[in-house]
Amino acid sequence: MLNFTIHIGTPRTGTTVLQKSAFPKCKNHLVFMKKAYKTTGTSIDNKRPYLIGANPGKLMEKLSGIDPKDNPFDFFNSFIAMPSIMASQKQLLAKSSQQYDAILVSAVQKIRNTSIEEKKSILISSERLIDTAASLTCKSNHSTDYSFGYIKICEAITQALSVPPSISVCIREPIGYLRSKYVRTFFQRRAMKSHRDLSPSEYIAKQAALESRYPGTSAIIHAMHADLIKQLQKYGLVRAFGFKELLSSDNIFSLMGLQGEDKYAFRNFPRENKLPFTKEQELAIEKEITQALKRFGLYGRIMNAQMFE
Repeated sequence: MLNFTIHIGTPRTGTTVLQKSAFPKCKNHLVFMKKAYKTTGTSIDNKRPYLIGANPGKLMEKLSGIDPKDNPFDFFNSFIAMPSIMASQKQLLAKSSQQYDAILVSAVQKIRNTSIEEKKSILISSERLIDTAASLTCKSNHSTDYSFGYIKICEAITQALSVPPSISVCIREPIGYLRSKYVRTFFQRRAMKSHRDLSPSEYIAKQAALESRYPGTSAIIHAMHADLIKQLQKYGLVRAFGFKELLSSDNIFSLMGLQGEDKYAFRNFPRENKLPFTKEQELAIEKEITQALKRFGLYGRIMNAQMFE
């Protein structure tokens, strides 16, 4: 039986290593994913780059003549990631939202037909699918996508195939996760140049405000293990595993639920995305994050929901 799996990270759990070194080794899966170190999503309107410039009518027209195998990276960005994020915008007109939903369903049908021809299962991978623009850049309010992109993809798969997909998710110890996510966001904001630096306390304050206003759409939900899994289970069959399990695994594909692949150990792949902080600095960041979580009444909730070390 051919399977449909969405690997959504979470962020900061070896996703770049998997996308750069592991997933290209898949022999029994067609892989549609973001390219390592590249942005998820694209636009066909050069005058308005990135996600907001896309035109759903033109995108559907372009999709009709595309073979998913020709350029899986582009197919993922243009016809899976981009419409899933665009369809998650609260301010979209109903017609545009329906058009993006239709693009997703058509894209799913195309890759399903290709998987049948090739006799391979399907893997979709991007950690951006479990971030919003606000949670990613750390804003306290949504301005574009109001929900995680994986939701729209799962709904399209269920509609097109009449069965829900499998969702593969790696979950990391909460405080270490939030520290790593903060540090990554710190450098992302610096690279954008239009965003000021945030302290760990400010990072938690903004994510907490986002979580309060729109529950389940901030980076905080990634640290609430049981709550995250409960959310995922609404949209697919969840295969959750710990970050430490991934690091120590001798068979990462089996751990992720990707059957029929060769055995590989995560530790044998080159390390990616090492951030320039000392152990002492990391501990100081974790201390400040912990204090901020307690101040906003989130620490107890996170600890009570923890499932993985």
